[in-house]
Amino acid sequence: MDTFIQTTLQSGFSVVVAAFLLLRMEGELRALREAIDRLRYCQTCRFAPVAESREETAS
Repeated sequence: MDTFIQTTLQSGFSVVVAAFLLLRMEGELRALREAIDRLRYCQTCRFAPVAESREETAS
């Protein structure tokens, strides 16, 4: 019984740590993906979302 509890606690701890790291990395990956999407478009191009927002604020 003691072996079963010890094994369960060790496995559970590993799962909790992995879940915590995955959830934390999710936000970082989302921010990275947004930054890559912004870099994909030329900022001087009229079709780029970044350029459109700058033109609206300049007017």
